Amino acid sequence: MKTTFKKSVLAFLTCVLALAFALTGCSGGGKDPKANFVGSWELSGGTSEGEELTEEYMEMFKEWGVNIILVLNEDGTGSLDLFSEVDDLKWEAKDATTASITVGKDTTDVKLEDGKLILEEGEDKLIFTKSDKDLSGTVKKDREAAEKEEEIDEAVEDDDTENIEISPAVTVADDDLCTITVTEKFKDEWGDIGFVVNITNKSDKDLTFYAPSGKTNVNGTMKEPWFSAHLMPGTNATEEFTFSSGELDSLDDLVNTTIGIDAYLTDSYEDVASYSVTIA
Repeated sequence: MKTTFKKSVLAFLTCVLALAFALTGCSGGGKDPKANFVGSWELSGGTSEGEELTEEYMEMFKEWGVNIILVLNEDGTGSLDLFSEVDDLKWEAKDATTASITVGKDTTDVKLEDGKLILEEGEDKLIFTKSDKDLSGTVKKDREAAEKEEEIDEAVEDDDTENIEISPAVTVADDDLCTITVTEKFKDEWGDIGFVVNITNKSDKDLTFYAPSGKTNVNGTMKEPWFSAHLMPGTNATEEFTFSSGELDSLDDLVNTTIGIDAYLTDSYEDVASYSVTIA
């Protein structure tokens, strides 16, 4: 139910494209009404599709790590952070209790009432309160995170992934304990580069395979490996062998690579095997 409600709130907020502000003091004669609106504002309550936006929902949004923030700058610019998706906006104060916000081609009026900014659309009512903190830094982080996610999505859409088969497969181990082979080089959508490793546990023991520090280098440069696989007796698995430090720019960099894979008894942590191989 909470997930459904989150979606309904997001749909409503996206539709109206407006957020709110709290009144820091109604203006007296001659006071610039813009001063009532400048600052950072957060969703604090209201109703949406007949559901009350209680304090529980506000806490739930925080737990999800999503923000509903409006920053209004004194120069009439601002930004709308809607569930961590950020848009630029323009705004103006019509009078001491009314402001208009424009996002893209859509403009919406909001009203200040009792120190809160009220946005009403049909039976829905959203209430915003002015924060005592400058939230522009939070909005900036959300914008950067959204841009990074968009870059990743575009990379996936552009099929910015690569797999190169290693033929014949390189054998790391083949004994009574296990068989380990390296079958592919890969680059994934996150930009990580490494090897695809197939392992079969031939023993009657519960084993954990891992890449120990100090046994991996790429073309003569030491790298810190990232690899772990837990296999029950008689089972097999396909895992990725990557590098947690020392970036590689492309698969062309992954040459003359020496990797180490060791094994220990899962229950007792007793080392039982150590293997190493060089992949051209």
